Amino acid sequence: MDRDHELAAVLADDTRYRVYRSIAANPRDEVTVADVAARFGLHPNVARMHLAKLEQAGFVETGLRKTSAGGRPARLYRLSDKVLTFGFPPRRYELLARLALAALADSADREAIEAACREVGTAEGRRALAGGGPPNDRHAASALVARVAEDQGLLPEVEWDDGRLQLTVHNCAFHELSGADPQLVCAMHRAFLAGVLEVVLGSFGTVACADEAGRLSLGDDRCRLVCSVHG
Repeated sequence: MDRDHELAAVLADDTRYRVYRSIAANPRDEVTVADVAARFGLHPNVARMHLAKLEQAGFVETGLRKTSAGGRPARLYRLSDKVLTFGFPPRRYELLARLALAALADSADREAIEAACREVGTAEGRRALAGGGPPNDRHAASALVARVAEDQGLLPEVEWDDGRLQLTVHNCAFHELSGADPQLVCAMHRAFLAGVLEVVLGSFGTVACADEAGRLSLGDDRCRLVCSVHG
């Protein structure tokens, strides 16, 4: 079995995919077999099997934690630092992204870069609305934002809080590129998302988005974008 086939086969199992998704949504946490068994209603042996297959494929990695009572150390599972992608035939989009980012980093006009990213975001927002039109209530709006963010691989949480929509991101789609210039990459990503949200929420009024504390590129466990809507 080739590598791409192996990776696809590992995640083809629905339960294993959900276990992996829960680990990926909390990349700084470590879990045990007992944690996974309790969370998904599995027998510990079944939970151990799923975690072992994820480890063998490189999706998660393990460590050991000694207990104060002695005995066998507990095995801990956490999200792997490796970036696993698969597709046939292979594509080198990351290389193109690195080349483009290097060229952008030499530009002094950061505002123009952010404006261009925002325009791409608005185009993506219009594409998301093309099938069914603007959402007719806030519940539908948050569901649509969640779907768009999910399509971008962001592992999102979306909720309304005191009239503001909060988009919390647990995975940075640009994480592997952010090391060279975190401020630039984060600003580009935020501008893109702001463009998406301004279009998706536009039927409710004028939208203004701002980021709150937390940067995945700087080692935090999440990023958050908050949008105020003024009708």
